[in-house]
Amino acid sequence: MWERVTRRMLLAGGVAAGGLGIAGCLGEGSDGGATAGAGGSDGGGEDDATYEIWALDRGTDTGYVYEPGGEEGTFEEVESIDFAADDGGGPHTIAFTADYEYAAVACTAGARTLFVRTEDRRVVGSVETGPGSRFAAFTPDEEYVVVDVAGAGAIKRIAADLEAEEFGIDGEIVLTDSETIREHAGDFSDSSPVCHQHTGAGHSYHALGPDYRDGGLVVVDHADFSVTEVFHGEVDGVPTNSGTMPHYEESKFYLTAGRPSDSEGSEEGVGDYYVFDTEGHEPIESGFTEGIDAHDLRFTPDGEELWVLNRETGDGIVLDPGTDEAIAEVADYGPAPDVMWSSPDGEYVFVSLRGPEQAPGDSHPATGETPGFNAIDAESREIVATVEPDPIADYGADEIENEDVATPDFHGIGVRPIGEFDTEIPNSPPF
Repeated sequence: MWERVTRRMLLAGGVAAGGLGIAGCLGEGSDGGATAGAGGSDGGGEDDATYEIWALDRGTDTGYVYEPGGEEGTFEEVESIDFAADDGGGPHTIAFTADYEYAAVACTAGARTLFVRTEDRRVVGSVETGPGSRFAAFTPDEEYVVVDVAGAGAIKRIAADLEAEEFGIDGEIVLTDSETIREHAGDFSDSSPVCHQHTGAGHSYHALGPDYRDGGLVVVDHADFSVTEVFHGEVDGVPTNSGTMPHYEESKFYLTAGRPSDSEGSEEGVGDYYVFDTEGHEPIESGFTEGIDAHDLRFTPDGEELWVLNRETGDGIVLDPGTDEAIAEVADYGPAPDVMWSSPDGEYVFVSLRGPEQAPGDSHPATGETPGFNAIDAESREIVATVEPDPIADYGADEIENEDVATPDFHGIGVRPIGEFDTEIPNSPPF
């Protein structure tokens, strides 16, 4: 059983304990559906299947695990994990193995990547990957984990022996040392890798940033772990600096480019999406996201819709992944939405929500109101529930403004299926 002691509780002189346990992820079954890994349901059919929502509070260094409640549109907390106990300050993003038995959590403030065994929610590995470790994801063969380390301007590779639960640095690409990047036009001195996904054909696409002015894209060939293609935001007109998502069956890749509005009015906000052909590694489409500060993207499990959100305006669009054109709008994701993930039954899209005070060192701030996550009905595209694991109403204005007091600020979110779901595509990449 985990004991959770937040910094706020220590300041208040109180202690709280949490406890329960969970499991892991989606794998592709013989019918193309999603199946749970060990430690999950006994696979008694979709009626017995459920899922867990893993929400990361980078403000208090806490991970929360929720499951659907007894009534429609309700969600219950079943566990909390104190990542600070493993020096995992600022848990930023989460990614799972294909069977959802393990999760990789990139920690910006902790300058490391943690590995969690999802069945009992225990941290079984910790690798120092560097300051600003923003995103970590398993390669399709799950022999490695690739990490975007913004503070070091590097892409690092961790060798992952899941059976032995052993992890260690195996390779590194420092952007400014790459000959491909040095020979390309444009200044990359302030550009850092911020997010990536794998194409399924031996490459990964890494958005650069985090600032829009430093945006761009590098393509890594995993045959020799080197940069083979590079795009500069201004020179090549590809200022991608945020979300990354491969198409689940076609040779296409989606990215977003976002910039919040300048409070002084000297710069306009930006919200755009880009589509790349992953065979020729070239842009083939782009468009407006109908809002400001385009950020994350996520497929619905039927593969028919690709949702895109704008962080500043809290709205977004839905793309048809066949035509790459907008077919609908999402009017309201909530205040300062950040990362999203769909439920494996296709009923909801879960969206993390930022807090009113940003965690120290946040390089891409967004000011929210209700730190936690929203559940959005995938059919009506309307918010049906707001979940605040650590209600901001419990904090006074002086505490929120005090940098020495940790307050909730959610960023990463993930959904772990338990049991069998009849889905058209896996619930998360790589595809």
